[in-house]
Amino acid sequence: MALIDTKEIYIHEDIGESWQEIVNLISEISAIPATLIMRLHKHELEVFTRSQTPNNPYTPRERERIGMGLYCEAVINGRKELIVNNALEDPDWCNNPDIKLGMIAYFGMPLHWPNGDIFGTICMLDNQPQQFDNPTKQLLRRFQAIIETDLNKVYQQAQLTHENKLLSKKVAEQTRELEQLRNSHTQQNSA
Repeated sequence: MALIDTKEIYIHEDIGESWQEIVNLISEISAIPATLIMRLHKHELEVFTRSQTPNNPYTPRERERIGMGLYCEAVINGRKELIVNNALEDPDWCNNPDIKLGMIAYFGMPLHWPNGDIFGTICMLDNQPQQFDNPTKQLLRRFQAIIETDLNKVYQQAQLTHENKLLSKKVAEQTRELEQLRNSHTQQNSA
């Protein structure tokens, strides 16, 4: 099987709509102002989906460079969940860029493609200190699993499409070779 670049895989609108419902539900149920699905690109993180809540300062499709010290970068680099209860009181996070937006509490986890590549993160951010109780953590973990199931389906479809293109190309090449061989054979028999 040929490898495909997961950063180039298109996420269909119907999946995007489902993810929109997920982030809206998480924010509504948890009463936390911002829930995001972030997508990793080569040098940037993109706000792929954001909860449509009044106090969410993030803009859809907004991008930030990698290397800025974002919470989501730590999740991606560590490939594990991160909890920051209050960045203002945490020496590791007191200079985080999200503080400028008022977001001082963070809970996020990585989202993986089935081949192990990182898609990005799913995360919650709050403008006040937050302990992120167990039901809230379980809620985000459950939706992480649902999103990764969607990513598996998207990946399998992209892989199948890619393999079909390669197969079509190979068939076309072999057809040309056979045609050339037939023409060569016909010319030899005519002479």
